[in-house]
Amino acid sequence: AVVSTQSTGTAIEGITSAKFNNTVDMHGIKFMQHDNLLCHSDCLNTRHTAFILYLVPKTWSSESGGTLDLFKSNKEGLPTEIIKSLCPQFNSFSWFEVSDRSWHQVSEVLEDDIRWSISGWFHAEDAPVVRPKSEELTLFLTPPTDSDMDLLKSWISLRYLNVEISSEVQEKFQENSEVSLSEFLNPEKYSALCAELSITEWSNIGPRNKKNYQVCRKPTQIVAEFIDLIKTDAFAVLLSHLTGLPLSVNYDDPDCNDFSNEPFGMMSSEVSRWEHGSYSLLCDQEVMNLPDRLHIFYHSEVNEMYDVDAGGYISFISHSDEEPLLVIPPQSNTLSLVFAKTDEFGFTKFINSKMQKPFYCVSAQYVARTPNEEHIPSERSESSENE
Repeated sequence: AVVSTQSTGTAIEGITSAKFNNTVDMHGIKFMQHDNLLCHSDCLNTRHTAFILYLVPKTWSSESGGTLDLFKSNKEGLPTEIIKSLCPQFNSFSWFEVSDRSWHQVSEVLEDDIRWSISGWFHAEDAPVVRPKSEELTLFLTPPTDSDMDLLKSWISLRYLNVEISSEVQEKFQENSEVSLSEFLNPEKYSALCAELSITEWSNIGPRNKKNYQVCRKPTQIVAEFIDLIKTDAFAVLLSHLTGLPLSVNYDDPDCNDFSNEPFGMMSSEVSRWEHGSYSLLCDQEVMNLPDRLHIFYHSEVNEMYDVDAGGYISFISHSDEEPLLVIPPQSNTLSLVFAKTDEFGFTKFINSKMQKPFYCVSAQYVARTPNEEHIPSERSESSENE
C-alpha cells in the first residue's frame, strides 16, 4: 500500500524528525450514516504518527459530516473545544503526530453515504508510552435529610405509595435487579418541573474524552425542590419499599434486621440536559472500587416518537461480559431503578441527529446498609417490563 512504502515514511520522517521502525499498523474503516468516533488521543505503546487516506465520494462536503475534528487541550492536557475541522476529500492524505494531547474525533456522518478510509500508525522506538493514570476513589456519602410524608405525597403518584403496588414492584426488582416506573410524578408537579427545566441555565460538562452533556448549575425553585426531595429520608424509605434495599434506618422491613455498620446514603446526584451530540463514556480509573449501589434515573420531556437508534439510552456493562447487561431507554415521567454491583457500570450512548429535541434526566446513586444475602437482588433476567 502507498502509505507503507519507504518513500512515504521517509517524507514524514523528514518533517517530524522522527525515526520510524518497521512497524506500520493499517486498517480500512467504513463509516455509514450516523456513525462517529468519539474523542480520543491514539496515544498507545509506540505509535508515533497517525495517518488517514480518504476514499470518500468526490461529492463529499462538510454538510456530509464525518469531519476530523481536532481539540484544544487545557493545562491538564485534557480536551476542551474543537479548534479545527478537516473535511475528507477523495484521494487526500492526512497525518498528525501522536501524543497524550493529540485529541481528535470523527464527527457523525450526516448523509446517507459511506465514508471510506484507510488509516493507521507509523511506530517509532522513541514514541511516548502513555498509560492511564490510576486515581484513588474517595467515597463521600450524604445521609438522608429529615422530612415529612406530606412533601413526598405532593410529588409522587399515589399508586407508588400503595403497599400492594410497592410490594409488586419490589418483587420485580428483586427478580431483575431493575424496574421502570411510569407516570411516577403526579401530573401537576410533572408539568411544573418540565416548565422550569426548559428555562433553567445549563453548563457544558467534560472533558470530551469522558463526557459531553449539560448540567444544571443554578436550579430554579421547582427543580431545587425535586432535588431536595430525592435527598430526604422519606424518599429513601420509599425506595427501600420499592426495591427491598435498606436505604434508611426507618425502613421497617422485619426481615432486614441484621446489618453491618458500613455507612450508607446518597453518593451523588445530578440534573442533566441531553441533546444531539451528548454522551458519557466509561473511564476505568474512575469506576474502580465502587460499591454495590442503587442508581435512579428520572427522565422528562422525551419525544413521544423516540427511536432507540437515536442513542441517549443508558447501557450497563460489566468487566466479565461483552454484551450489555441492561439498556434503559429514556421515557417521560418515568423513574428507572437499577441495582449495580461493584463491577457493573453505566454510560449514555452518543445521541445522533435522529434526536429532534432535548430531554432531561435527574439521576442519583445510593449505597444501602448491608443486609443479609437474601435481600440482595438476584441476577438479571433476559427482559423486564415497565410498571
